[in-house]
Amino acid sequence: MTGATRPASLPIAAHAVCAAAGVRDGLRAAQFYVRDLANADRFGRDEPRRVPFLSRAVAQGARLTDRMMNRGADLSIALFLPGWRKLPSPFTPGLMQDVARGIREDSLIHNPAFNAYFFRSAIHIAGRYSSPPWLILEHRVDAARRALAMRADEPASGSEMMARSLIALVEQGPVARIGEVSGRNRFFAQAEPNVAVYAIAAVALMLAESGRPAGVMDEDEFFAVTGALIGPRLPAIASLIASRDEPGLARELADIKSMY
Repeated sequence: MTGATRPASLPIAAHAVCAAAGVRDGLRAAQFYVRDLANADRFGRDEPRRVPFLSRAVAQGARLTDRMMNRGADLSIALFLPGWRKLPSPFTPGLMQDVARGIREDSLIHNPAFNAYFFRSAIHIAGRYSSPPWLILEHRVDAARRALAMRADEPASGSEMMARSLIALVEQGPVARIGEVSGRNRFFAQAEPNVAVYAIAAVALMLAESGRPAGVMDEDEFFAVTGALIGPRLPAIASLIASRDEPGLARELADIKSMY
């Protein structure tokens, strides 16, 4: 935390929602893995007559906890920050610059443009290409933003900014788990989920920045088009991220953009 951050100047509602997001992520991860370790949902779906009482109780308790958390979060968000859950459209003019400003802001607020775009787009993309349950942690997106904010030099181009952001997001790993990938989306399973999800989100933002008639397709459809475009390049993208090759990844992203 630098001296530029002034906690007292931030709205109490923003502090409350920020803290609630962190707590909710922790509780969501705990109930997800308890339910997964108990094999409750999978066992019950495959062999419902042989579900042990303990597994059934764990599954019901975990689902109840998750519903209560989500309803409580929905209510607080509706009261204090109604735009929290809305996906910022990649077609919004200047959104890439807003994302860049979100990186530079040393802010306690948990949803500047960087967080809002990459967290919400991850939910949309995981939901399109895999079946539930999936676990995406909001506080890890914010950790990537903070790691990027510590870099003194600014990227010279959009592709360089997206390359740097993509590496930071994959290293933080906000996508903890995704469900089964369907056969028709097999390309999505060619890379680790964080690589696949955030590569689509980053490239979609780059392509939309170049302009697109907004009436043709919605954001979900645009993520599908982007996924189909970068599918064959996912292994190369994953390799560049693993080696932390920012210039090489920026060139790869710029090349993909030139194909659009």
